[in-house]
Amino acid sequence: MRKIVVLDVREILLNKGEPFHVIMASVESLGPDDIFELHATFEPTPLIRLLSNRGFRHAVRTLADDLVATQFTHDERPLPYWYLDNRGLEPPHPMLRTLALLDEEPQFQAGTMGLEIWNDRVPVFLLPEVEARGLTYEIVEGDDGARVKLYKSANSTS
Repeated sequence: MRKIVVLDVREILLNKGEPFHVIMASVESLGPDDIFELHATFEPTPLIRLLSNRGFRHAVRTLADDLVATQFTHDERPLPYWYLDNRGLEPPHPMLRTLALLDEEPQFQAGTMGLEIWNDRVPVFLLPEVEARGLTYEIVEGDDGARVKLYKSANSTS
């Protein structure tokens, strides 16, 4: 099952520590389809460059003045994607989390980043909301639930 591995190194950085070895240990522990999500106090440009040279793509979101989240994946899509794991949540929480993220992140609205959500089942009530925001979706169902890829298509007018 695909998973998101989250590592928060803000405390290490605030204490003037060096998180590189902890970060690389997390990266080395990833499965081939896993996502690595790093929480830091700044955009980790040197790490982005290093992991890009190892075949990783990245997406960056500034969540607060002291919190920048960066996801790394081996995904080869032309558009960077942010991944949101909603599996195990009871309705309506998956839909509410997804809509909040779509509404708060300008990169989704501008079409410069896509969103892939992982749900236990196809989110049928979410799909009209996605369309109302001018986004296109693709659904892939599997043994571990439904993956829904959301993105602004080239011919969207919203």
